[in-house]
Amino acid sequence: MSEVFLVGLNDVNALGINKNEIKRYLLMCKSDTQCDELISWGITKIYEASKPRAVYFEDKISIRNDEISFSFDTVKSTNLSKNLCDCDGAYIFCATLGVEVDRLIQKYAKIEPSKSVVLNSVASALIEEFCDYINNLLKEKAELCPRFSAGYGDFSITHQKRILDVLEANKKLGVSLTESYMMTPTKTVTAVIGIKNKYGEIK
Repeated sequence: MSEVFLVGLNDVNALGINKNEIKRYLLMCKSDTQCDELISWGITKIYEASKPRAVYFEDKISIRNDEISFSFDTVKSTNLSKNLCDCDGAYIFCATLGVEVDRLIQKYAKIEPSKSVVLNSVASALIEEFCDYINNLLKEKAELCPRFSAGYGDFSITHQKRILDVLEANKKLGVSLTESYMMTPTKTVTAVIGIKNKYGEIK
């Protein structure tokens, strides 16, 4: 396994955010002034609370049928093997907005539940933006496949533990795992991003 790299982002505003994506999370079909103002308020609050950070490393992989061998785990998944079919390497990463975002959402869940829903939707959109930011950084190094997370399709969520352990995500990011394999802070994403023909072993 290669070195684990830490990426921090001091200027959250550099990420930008798609308001239409927030509305999708909110299941809104159209806008009105009050909703737009509430979303703008939520963006400001989440930006203030967020401390986006990520860790990643590059791993050599091999695939046989629907079984993918990493240096730290073996995964049996038809969906993941199809995603990685042109790859002999992968980036393994974990990204989070930090615990203060959870605390903010929980605070408003007690005092103004409707605002908590907006904050949750904004945070969901922002963690995706941060993952895209990490993706774009890694694209400068190699040709990549779309990222693929444990819990999606038949890529079992139980592999979440091995991913977090190998990344030392608890030590480096403060990310931990519940007994049901859910991550805390909740606005955290882990993923595998295939690297196409990195080692020249794909024919």
